[in-house]
Amino acid sequence: MGIINAYDTSRPLITPDLLYEKNDICDICIVTFSINVLNNILEHYNYEIAAKASSANGEIPIYYLSDYDVLFYMSPIGSAVASTTMQEVQFITGARSFIVFGSCGIIDRSAENKIIVPLEAYREEGFSYHYVKADRYIKIRNAEKVKEILDNNDIDNITGKTWTTDAIYMETINKANMRKQEGCICVEMEASGLQAICDYLKMDLYIFFFSGDILSHTWERADLGGEKEKHKQLNCFEIALLLLSELRKGQHGN
Repeated sequence: MGIINAYDTSRPLITPDLLYEKNDICDICIVTFSINVLNNILEHYNYEIAAKASSANGEIPIYYLSDYDVLFYMSPIGSAVASTTMQEVQFITGARSFIVFGSCGIIDRSAENKIIVPLEAYREEGFSYHYVKADRYIKIRNAEKVKEILDNNDIDNITGKTWTTDAIYMETINKANMRKQEGCICVEMEASGLQAICDYLKMDLYIFFFSGDILSHTWERADLGGEKEKHKQLNCFEIALLLLSELRKGQHGN
């Protein structure tokens, strides 16, 4: 059959209600992939553990940040596990909107040192094909809203397509060139899967990236795990809080 035939609308055999208790804790959740951001939250913010997702690899605590009335967790990396975790978090917390940020590789230097708002994601992973019909790209539905908020707050940003892959060591020269020709400005590992699960469950995804390494004819390594990247990650958490504030204003018609 192949992965492009994976979409099927018959009843799933395993669902979150068989594993977890459903709750309605909070409507918005911020998601990071960074241990630096998580450690900063635990050190400087008021929080409580509201729920936990779990697997054989261990538990994923979901924190409630009381000063901001928002949930927060650190996601595993990679489309399948990140998207499955998001589905579980939705069930056990009731969250319907997810603000997600992380690093990405740059394949178009115009995106370097800017906040990147993806408009569409090239689906070079397997997860999304189980949740939405097969296609080359998936539309990132709230990209315009994210860009509007960034623009209104004078945050330098750029929009374009992203390339979601599940094989970090097979980002080849030919594939990078093809994606760039199609309008992709960056590459990462989660966007298409996260948008697919949000489409499937009728949730809202607000996703943005910051620039990391450069993928051109050679690899220009970023400050992965260093102080520069840590600063970018923490800055993105502040941007996520800004998005949260603006979304809350929209909910209340202010």
